[in-house]
Amino acid sequence: MSTRRDFLKLAGLATCSGCASVSTSGNPWSHREIEILEATAGRNAARGWAAWQGNRQVASWTPDARGPSLSITKSIAALAASRAAAEGWLAPNEKVADTISEWRGDPSKSRITVLMLLQQTSGLEAGVIPLYRNYPADKGRAAISLRSVDAPGSVFRYGPGHWEVLAEVMKRRLSAKRESLADFMKRSVMRPIGLSPYNWRSDKSDTPYFSTGTELSVTELGRLGKALALLLDGKDTDGLSSTHFAEMSRPSSVNPMFGGGLWRNSNAARASAFPVEVEKSIDSPLPASFWNRACLSTRQPAGLVALIGSGGKRVYIWPGDEKRIARLGSSTSWNDAYFLSSLAP
Repeated sequence: MSTRRDFLKLAGLATCSGCASVSTSGNPWSHREIEILEATAGRNAARGWAAWQGNRQVASWTPDARGPSLSITKSIAALAASRAAAEGWLAPNEKVADTISEWRGDPSKSRITVLMLLQQTSGLEAGVIPLYRNYPADKGRAAISLRSVDAPGSVFRYGPGHWEVLAEVMKRRLSAKRESLADFMKRSVMRPIGLSPYNWRSDKSDTPYFSTGTELSVTELGRLGKALALLLDGKDTDGLSSTHFAEMSRPSSVNPMFGGGLWRNSNAARASAFPVEVEKSIDSPLPASFWNRACLSTRQPAGLVALIGSGGKRVYIWPGDEKRIARLGSSTSWNDAYFLSSLAP
């Protein structure tokens, strides 16, 4: 584990030939925070973790550890959607039925927009069994066959259905351009950011899942976090537009915490805010009154954003401070509120 040496370098008390310079913007990691990270980030069945400021890794433990990132994949799908928007062939407010012709006669599904899929408010059932069980030959066909159970835009319902419909929309659009979805993902997102498409879960037709499925290392999660931090700070990066990403990751009024695979701490600024454990709050739909007061931590700034994968897989991002933490774990006992409050001043 790199500890004291990394802190000394960050503080400017040691030299490092060839090392990238540490960003001086925002609030740098303190000695105390690094000590807390070293004491806590490796708990609860961690496989590896690391922390960065700007381009500099300031502390880590087995950062080359690799494993499924699960729902963190959703943020990569949102990046792909924003790249498609920048290329001019996808828009957040367009109707999904413009592409999925099978929906055009359905009074509910015909109202679903691309943005509702990214906000998980499309009204579709979760779709866990038809999309994940028995390795479907065509998950897109299974996704567009899901039932509509809520009025579009009215309920935040967590589940893979929204994301696999989005994948099907993009697959059909790309087919007309003679490009596969897998090739587009590599070209538009994975390669520019520096992420490996290694062992990405797909259906029998080799169409990658958008709801889950990437296998990334801690270091790669850090690269993803860096790209998102810049985009969230209004800066274009890696061929990605911050303007289009802001449109595709915009939260909904029924859950201002979530949009485009990102969980936001924006409600922390409210006097009535309370911290929630996201992994324990998404199995069944909760009312907007819950999500409009919920946050990740009342002791962290409202600008904090997290990528959340089951079992304690996390990327925490403080965009303005150019700080981020990435962690791979395999235990549901990981507690965001406890960890984030321990890092608070």
